[in-house]
Amino acid sequence: MKNHDFRLAKISFNLQKSISPLFLLFALAVSIPVNAEEQNTNNKVESRYLKELYKNDYSEVKTPKTAPIFRWDFSKKNVRAYSYDQEVINKTELGAETGSEISDPEQSMSAKGSLLINSQADGTAELVLKDMKTSMRIAFNKTDDPKIMEQEMPPFVVQGMKEDGTGPFGDSSQDMLLKLIFPLPTKTLKIGESVDVPAQMPFNAMGSQLQVKGRSRITLTKYVLIGNHTCAQFNVDIDISDLKVPSALEGEYLCSTKGSAVFFFDINSRTFVSGSTALLMQFSIDAPMPKMNIQGEATPNIPARSKMSMKSDNFISVSLQE
Repeated sequence: MKNHDFRLAKISFNLQKSISPLFLLFALAVSIPVNAEEQNTNNKVESRYLKELYKNDYSEVKTPKTAPIFRWDFSKKNVRAYSYDQEVINKTELGAETGSEISDPEQSMSAKGSLLINSQADGTAELVLKDMKTSMRIAFNKTDDPKIMEQEMPPFVVQGMKEDGTGPFGDSSQDMLLKLIFPLPTKTLKIGESVDVPAQMPFNAMGSQLQVKGRSRITLTKYVLIGNHTCAQFNVDIDISDLKVPSALEGEYLCSTKGSAVFFFDINSRTFVSGSTALLMQFSIDAPMPKMNIQGEATPNIPARSKMSMKSDNFISVSLQE
């Protein structure tokens, strides 16, 4: 297989995984290696999509006299349909894997589909992503023509979504997906008040499953009018970057997921009207490679250390279809 073909197949596989909403925040952080010299998670780096969060300037309205209930209403059978859009930009380095001198291929990806919240009339709902079509654009260097790959993804369903926006999954990726797409505060808030919702994500450190801890800070910014919807505006600050590495593990490991979100929640119908999230994911690994010995064969020429890092910039938006 040619180097380009091998790299293209691997990048395609990784990007297909990263566009999957189940995979949105976690597995991407260990799937795409890039030049470790470019990565330093201690530097303050922000998502290029942050400015997209504040494009809409809705008319502010008075604070309601009665404190709203910041919960979905799943007491009746109904379906809330949303458009789902996602953009992802990555830059990769795969030369060490293939022996090729070609480096830094840029990958951009987009996905469009439908997101349904199917109320089960028992206080729970199903979250369904369907009709998802992805398009991936890959250029290995500035002189190459970009490769375009398109794919239709199978439906994705999460059962047991609760009115507080969580699911019965603990700290799994499904639970985190729900928290970050539809963020709801865990208590009643006044304008300007915030609440921190604990968050954590798994991180694979050369086979050891670690946990990166952090929080989503949800602030009730104001009340606005969107069409005929009186909405609470939630501004969210996401920081999941506290990784404690056991002393028994050799090497250096860093993992960080930081970003912001703005969501609008109709306080009368208890339904999200729209929202968007800008999220920058970064990780780096510098660790010893496993030693290999094949009986009767020459020992393969394997690098002494595994050095990888990644930056993945994500933008996700949802909008109620009426």
